[in-house]
Amino acid sequence: MHLDTITPQQFDELISDSAIPVAQRTLWVLLAEVKFNLTAFLSLDVRDATDTTLSAAGASKSRLAEMLIPESASVLLREAIGNRTEGAIFTEGGKAMSRQTAVRAARQYAGCSIHAFRNSGFGWKPRSAD
Repeated sequence: MHLDTITPQQFDELISDSAIPVAQRTLWVLLAEVKFNLTAFLSLDVRDATDTTLSAAGASKSRLAEMLIPESASVLLREAIGNRTEGAIFTEGGKAMSRQTAVRAARQYAGCSIHAFRNSGFGWKPRSAD
């Protein structure tokens, strides 16, 4: 079975490409570096994020899981949120981004499946606790 992957160089180029919507780039960094799945990320509300952490429903759905935001994602995340105080973190055209939109954007901009960001072996790099 072949898994879609991207190289670290491709990843860096994609994340730095300002022609790609910031919501997509932020999602890709988080998928590569944080132990939440795509559905958990897409369900995040602006109120689930602080300057350093993200909180999302854990596997049990009965309690929140909290993860440190990697330094590589913090600037992009702030840009994606902008001055909003509520609503979905990841939006497309003013609406919450759907799984379908995220999958389509990965193919369109990166030429790979959305799962390539998790499969590429970047590993999860937690932010150091301050």
